[in-house]
Amino acid sequence: MFVFLIIEYNMKKFKLLAPFLFLCSTIVAQTIDFNFPPLAGQNYSIHIYKGTVTDTLQRGSIPADGRFSFAWPEKQKAYTGVLHLSIGQSGQNIIVNQENFSVSFNDAGTEIIYSNSPENDYLKKQFKQQQSLLGKIDLIYRGQMLYADDPQLSLVFNNEFFRLNKLYSDLQTELKNSKLYASHYLQFIAFINGTGSHVYTLTENDAKLADLQHFFTAEADMDILYSSGLWQHAISTTFNLYPDPKDFGEAMVKNFKRIRSQEVFNALTNDLVTICEQYGWSEAENVIFPYLASSGRLEDPHGKLYLIAALAKLKPGDKAPKIPGKQNLSNSLIAFYESGCSNCQKQLEILKNHYDEIKKQNIHVISLSADQSDEVFQFHSKDFPWTDKRCDYKGFEGDIFKNFGVVATPTFYVTDKKGNIIGRYATIAETGLIKELIQK
Repeated sequence: MFVFLIIEYNMKKFKLLAPFLFLCSTIVAQTIDFNFPPLAGQNYSIHIYKGTVTDTLQRGSIPADGRFSFAWPEKQKAYTGVLHLSIGQSGQNIIVNQENFSVSFNDAGTEIIYSNSPENDYLKKQFKQQQSLLGKIDLIYRGQMLYADDPQLSLVFNNEFFRLNKLYSDLQTELKNSKLYASHYLQFIAFINGTGSHVYTLTENDAKLADLQHFFTAEADMDILYSSGLWQHAISTTFNLYPDPKDFGEAMVKNFKRIRSQEVFNALTNDLVTICEQYGWSEAENVIFPYLASSGRLEDPHGKLYLIAALAKLKPGDKAPKIPGKQNLSNSLIAFYESGCSNCQKQLEILKNHYDEIKKQNIHVISLSADQSDEVFQFHSKDFPWTDKRCDYKGFEGDIFKNFGVVATPTFYVTDKKGNIIGRYATIAETGLIKELIQK
């Protein structure tokens, strides 16, 4: 399972991660020629990005004369996005757009040069301008703080701050009006860095948040992001923008509606199932999954995609799916777990320690294991104080797991006296059944 993390970036970090960026745009992708004599003998590899997946297309050793070429495989000829060249311990991001071109060092061996790439010129120019402006704005902002008590100097710094900020905003407007791939790429960098279309002060957090949210839901091109190498970083950035899972879900639905490629649609679907299950964001699921189920774009769903239909139909107030051997599921806590899952063990230990409190509320506990070995199941469940503990040894492919839409563990459901679902939770504390944990 791919783990999404909350990642904070700034422009200096980006410079370290991607010191060289190349952007090219013509019609038919064929060959990229490299000429790096100073790096002769070093191993290299070439990769492309598709969402969170990295595909390796070529490996080799740089010849004695430093010259080598990359010819696009037939199935990848339509690829537009980032190609990553790794050499030794360093690497370069090369953004390709259906073009023959070459990459080499200058005569002094101190600078990368490229040919036949108008977008590269645009990218280099804009990136340098953006870096320069952000550096100057940072210095002026520090001056504002340092001389806040000096009216004369404060006025000078304030005027310069607004002047530079206007230049930065004009630069972002130019990027939005451009149709070049480079413009989208630079906008995503700004989004990840949290600068957006304007540089905001510490007192303008609300305006900054609204700016970044607008970009993500109305302007961000997910089809371009998919092959940019920035997919994980951009999606992780949204975690801070939408602390309420329901708002996160609504933002993602807006993006789904603008995605053109079915491949990108499927990738975002799979990643969001992972994210929602990983963090227990049932409120986001209740927004995202009904849309997906009714979108008509889930082609031959299987695995995680198959479970979306079940989750879309399984909302608070709905009747809980049947469990074989149980006539009803009234007043129940249904715990899905896997013995090898450390967080499952932690949550089940909490459940064991507070079982008497739950039992006094006339709540019936049912545990369902994703184990596929009877020996493992029996060993880990023997000390459970409740009696209703089950395992069909089919893992996540079992009917009960599928009917309840469980793709990650632990997952907990609580039902009312009529057997209707009250909620779906990732932890025991979230169920609200243990007073001590509620107070914490």
